[in-house]
Amino acid sequence: MKTVRCAALLILCAAILSAPPSWGEETQRQKAETLWSQREDLGKAREAVSAWEAVLKAQPGDYEALLRLSRLHYWIGQLLEKTDRTVALSEYNAGRQWGSEAAEASPDKPGGHFFEAANLARENNLKGTFSNLWGIGTVRGLNEKTDAIDPDYFYRGPDRFFCAMYTKLPGLLGGSTSKAIEHGKKAVAAFPNYVGNRYFLAEAYFKDGKNELAREQLEAAVATPDDALPDVIPEQRMEKSRAAELLGRIGKRGK
Repeated sequence: MKTVRCAALLILCAAILSAPPSWGEETQRQKAETLWSQREDLGKAREAVSAWEAVLKAQPGDYEALLRLSRLHYWIGQLLEKTDRTVALSEYNAGRQWGSEAAEASPDKPGGHFFEAANLARENNLKGTFSNLWGIGTVRGLNEKTDAIDPDYFYRGPDRFFCAMYTKLPGLLGGSTSKAIEHGKKAVAAFPNYVGNRYFLAEAYFKDGKNELAREQLEAAVATPDDALPDVIPEQRMEKSRAAELLGRIGKRGK
């Protein structure tokens, strides 16, 4: 009889552990998703962080929640870079940690690796040249992992990273505008409506002195409808702003 009771208890525990989220948890997730969709507003983005942390508390190790948190901190960091460097660095540090946890939770998925790298790259860039060069190997390795799992992830994110990396690195340390342009072209060919792809390719062309080609990419970027990719409208607007700024610089130089 004791054996039967133990078996029944084990079955009950297994059923509880494998049960789908409760109604309350689903409601919390829906709230978190709604706030995520409003992340363009800094206040809503901060609320979204708290909402996704609540989801994670109810569902520890939830990959989607971990990834959302990594992306939110990355987004907030970008919003604050020009006005509050200290807080921006803190956001990137948090985003990097959440990305790492997402990668640990689902190492066969690309998101955790990619956004751990993205946060680390922005953090190092904000700290300065030495940190950027010191950390490039780690960032590169994470993007290589992402590329091995899914090269198309986040609108060809790995190629976009390599385009930026080869553009910004000094030649003595492996920088190469030809390699940057090669990766940038791959990203644009795969996802021409993701504005960031055109922006980074334009940066590579600009550094290589090919201003007309840079202008062509930037004009296409600025002309891209905000909702060309509905899931990344805030990111598209941010990249369009950067593209417009670079386009203005090329115009001012008169080349």
